[in-house]
Amino acid sequence: MIFKKPDFLKSPLEHYRSQLENILQEKSQVFREKSVKKGLPFVYTLVFPKSEEHPLISLSYGVSFANHPDQHNRIEIYLQINSQDMAWAHVIGYLANHLRGDCPFNQGEIIRLGQKISTESELNAFVVIPADSNLLQDRIPDARKNSSVQLVELLPIYEHEVFTIQKIGLEEFIKRLAKEKLNPKRKAI
Repeated sequence: MIFKKPDFLKSPLEHYRSQLENILQEKSQVFREKSVKKGLPFVYTLVFPKSEEHPLISLSYGVSFANHPDQHNRIEIYLQINSQDMAWAHVIGYLANHLRGDCPFNQGEIIRLGQKISTESELNAFVVIPADSNLLQDRIPDARKNSSVQLVELLPIYEHEVFTIQKIGLEEFIKRLAKEKLNPKRKAI
């Protein structure tokens, strides 16, 4: 007989993780990073490796513990990309850990890394876009005071594409990417 932990004993992370695993119908890998911000808890990265059903998906858990005056919802960040390279997965935890409380992760915000993320790709920056509703719902319950977190997606871009985004707008930029959005080796727009 297999015993399951009752819901009332689960931590907010366990609730969040089980919600995501139910949506994606797969178990996640969890990585923990000690907080670089004093007084804030660990940052967790939940990773769903690339499969036939979906691309590599990496989600943070820890951004929502930090407050920012321009952030009106409790948010977590995520990334999806057609790659097996775990560098893509770990960059979400790194960004969550280092930027929480300092960056509001508002739509259209640019995050420059100054170096490429993976050896397979020259992509070296991100733009914050709304969650892809085809894959994940906008809000995920985490059982902290019966609330939920809002997911926002980090879309990998080339740093020089920032000018293109400013010129044509974020919505048009995403439309032009179309199916190439998840390709780490895509050509610049």
